[in-house]
Amino acid sequence: MRRLNSVVAKNTLSSFVSMVWLNILSVLSITIYVKLLGAGSWGIVAACSSLQLLFNLIDLGFGQIVPRWIAREANDLELLRKYISVFHKIYAGLALSGFFALQAGAYALAYYWFNVPAEQSAQLELCIRLIAFQLLFQFANSLYVGIWQGLQLQVQANLRASLFGTLKHAAAMAALLWLAPSPVTYAAAFGIVALAELVTSAVATQRKGLMARSSGSAVAVRPFISEAAVLSIGIMVGLAVSQMDRIVLSRSVPVDSFGVYVVVANLALAFLSLQAPLTRAYFPVLVQDIKQNGHANPATIRRLILGSTVVCVLPALAMCIGADWVLRLWLQNEHFVQLGTAPLRLLLIAMCLNAIYSCLYQVILAQGFAHIIVKINLACLVIGIVTVAILHDITSLWVGGAIWVTTTFTQLVLGLSWYWMVTQGKSVKDRLLGTKNGKA
Repeated sequence: MRRLNSVVAKNTLSSFVSMVWLNILSVLSITIYVKLLGAGSWGIVAACSSLQLLFNLIDLGFGQIVPRWIAREANDLELLRKYISVFHKIYAGLALSGFFALQAGAYALAYYWFNVPAEQSAQLELCIRLIAFQLLFQFANSLYVGIWQGLQLQVQANLRASLFGTLKHAAAMAALLWLAPSPVTYAAAFGIVALAELVTSAVATQRKGLMARSSGSAVAVRPFISEAAVLSIGIMVGLAVSQMDRIVLSRSVPVDSFGVYVVVANLALAFLSLQAPLTRAYFPVLVQDIKQNGHANPATIRRLILGSTVVCVLPALAMCIGADWVLRLWLQNEHFVQLGTAPLRLLLIAMCLNAIYSCLYQVILAQGFAHIIVKINLACLVIGIVTVAILHDITSLWVGGAIWVTTTFTQLVLGLSWYWMVTQGKSVKDRLLGTKNGKA
């Protein structure tokens, strides 16, 4: 137990340091990008970055399935190699599907979806085509991240993530300063470093002996596909909820205003990402605990919630109070302050709600209850659609924050309700049936 706690502590600390560094780097870099590119060109970059949604959709939940299966069989090298071989094939197919989909839709997105001046449409199309390469490489690399996470080798993985995250921004800034300050230059620089990161991760995994050819019969793909078929529904619905703000605003507001929203949304999400080191470190522990005891240890869940409150919720609330002051000091651009303060405050409140729910989400996922995730996300999707319908005549950026607050509040209420019913020893269905029988 002492060794396990030591591993969790090291993984949590390394992940936290890496996450803080990458967030600080991203926050500081945005200021430079906005100054070098201007609001209009930065808006094009923001529009392209929103296309990450496509690769999140085609992930089909494998980003969460891989660490769980790897953690379950971490002590069986032969079986691990078979799993990794299967995951390689799945990820290759998914990555190429997303890449070709973006290339095929680049023209339509640039000329018919994003609210961009006609003279910038051609540049936006080229930028989308270049961003597709970056997203292809990043998606392929996420397989190796999942493998190392499942094996609780996150210290090494975090070192690589920090190194290449730094190199991406360094390469982009150098290219913008020495070549040409354009979105195309930015996209090309990020794509080149993303390819280098993918190659490095593959080599590191190979040296661990995890990609050697295994003997005996191959592992069937069907169990992974079956789990993904259920989980992917919840994931896709969840993404529709979490990306609803960007989908709505990318169409309804000018691209330069959309760029402002992406800046404040990324800042708010940076606070939520501070929780990721805790969830990554504790998730394999929850999986192994459930495998051995049949349920998650309540003490582990409490530590996860307490840690999330300290590293995420309290800093986000403090930031919410001084949102306008921070934006003014950070960007030194009154246009961004005027447009971004209200949505930032709403988004930070939503991050606090989401942080608590994410702790319960880890338990649900570790239990393998994908159907619960589907039901919660479907309820949030309905709430999000209702919010959009009510606010459809408003073209302000704070609409995006309002969508986040209503959906995350719904998630938290339903997540807490599920956990309370589980701790009482009854499923939701049994409790409802019991209520009805009692009334009868």
